[in-house]
Amino acid sequence: MATLTGLLCLAQLQAAPSVKLSESPGTPHIVFLAGSENLSFNLLFRQRLEKALPNNIKLMNYSARAQSQAPRALVITLGPSAVNDIVQQDRPVPTLALMVTESQFAQYRALERPDLSAVYLNPPLKRQALLGQQILPQASRIAVLAEPGQEQRYSTLAEELAPYGLDLRTFTVESPENLVSTLSRALNYGDFLLGTPNPEIYNRQTIKHILLTTYRHNRILIGPERAFVQAGALASTYTPTEAVVKQTVDIIRQYVASGQLPAPDFPDQYSVLFNEQVARSLNIPLPEATEVLNRLRALEDTNTGVGDE
Repeated sequence: MATLTGLLCLAQLQAAPSVKLSESPGTPHIVFLAGSENLSFNLLFRQRLEKALPNNIKLMNYSARAQSQAPRALVITLGPSAVNDIVQQDRPVPTLALMVTESQFAQYRALERPDLSAVYLNPPLKRQALLGQQILPQASRIAVLAEPGQEQRYSTLAEELAPYGLDLRTFTVESPENLVSTLSRALNYGDFLLGTPNPEIYNRQTIKHILLTTYRHNRILIGPERAFVQAGALASTYTPTEAVVKQTVDIIRQYVASGQLPAPDFPDQYSVLFNEQVARSLNIPLPEATEVLNRLRALEDTNTGVGDE
């Protein structure tokens, strides 16, 4: 659904067909922004992005008509619906997807389009697992919940964690009705539960049951993202909006200079968030967030790549 701002922008273009958006020498480079259903976030993100962009780059609300007049202008999309709308157009356009998880974007990677990229919303699971290890240094076993048929997705992650002395095992949730029983088996095995960005397992309806069961087993949940820490997970890494804006500006500069986009990837900057109340309830001493962050970055610097979702 088009935003009100986007409709107004389109109406202005239709009323003034003489407006030219092609990027001739001496004119600003144009970048389009296709927003999500969250209008307040769209406005906030646009304001921050406009403030961070150099003067030679002009940010405009996306419309198909406006973009057709600047066909090589980069389109920034916010959220899964926006990128889906852009990708489904008849004519491919250069696109950078933001506010989408790795799994949401996975369907587009098969297109093998170099002009389609993303900065993933979710933190990589390897980083999350190593965060759990920093909090529980004696931890050696990690439990992961998966839907039927998705178990193999975590085999690579298990291999990547083995050199760190971590054994990851996947437990299959056959149906919503056996979520708690499967979770209990997983918690009897793992020193902590590694949350995944799977909305079928982790959502508003299930998170209370997951957290209560985890607490009863005297275990912790890591992730799957910042919002779940506020709900009762012990910790997660996350990328602040300001860092996403900065990385987006860097990618825009790169595209304007070279006409090329980097490969889809996780954010290169992140922070650590703890739920101190949960830690006190479980008698878990928390290390300093800055120290944990420095250790995680050191681990990633010595081992390129932080693992797939």
